Amino acid sequence: MQKLLIPIMIAAGLLTLTACGGEPDDDLARNCAVERTEVERFSLCLPDGWVASTQQFGEQGNFVVNIQDDGVLGVVMQMHIKKDPLQQPVRDKMAFARQAVEISRASAPNYSPVSTEPTTINGEETLLHIFDATPGEDAETMRYYQFVTIYGSVAYGFTGVLFAGENEELREALVDVLKNVRFG
Repeated sequence: MQKLLIPIMIAAGLLTLTACGGEPDDDLARNCAVERTEVERFSLCLPDGWVASTQQFGEQGNFVVNIQDDGVLGVVMQMHIKKDPLQQPVRDKMAFARQAVEISRASAPNYSPVSTEPTTINGEETLLHIFDATPGEDAETMRYYQFVTIYGSVAYGFTGVLFAGENEELREALVDVLKNVRFG
């Protein structure tokens, strides 16, 4: 009886340890060193000490997320989120992403492409489209980081506008924030 009880106790102990202390199954959760910041129906992985605040704009459901660093620079990025309910399911998500890039090319004033590369957002393939544009005649050129993704029956367009200047380390941190958007 004792020979049978020892393996059962070891197995039960191992199960308990793996259930409590294992890494999450979600790669994004593993890559986020701090608790995720909830915004609307998605969350962001911000660097430690950074904060996000939201404000509504335009049509109902569209909003801006202001991302502020740990007090050194203030607001370093605005993330504009546009939500469009889908009339029918999207069968080819990459074609949908390419169409969004074409809309930016056609509508952004003084558009200048920087790069368009495949990326994964919330486990779904899409395109991260980076471009420069001048929002007004007297305005300086801004850099935009844009992608579209689908969650449920809604298409979400994310456009990040960076105010970080030429600091490459900060730019990489902000692009990482964009790439680590997670729904759920």
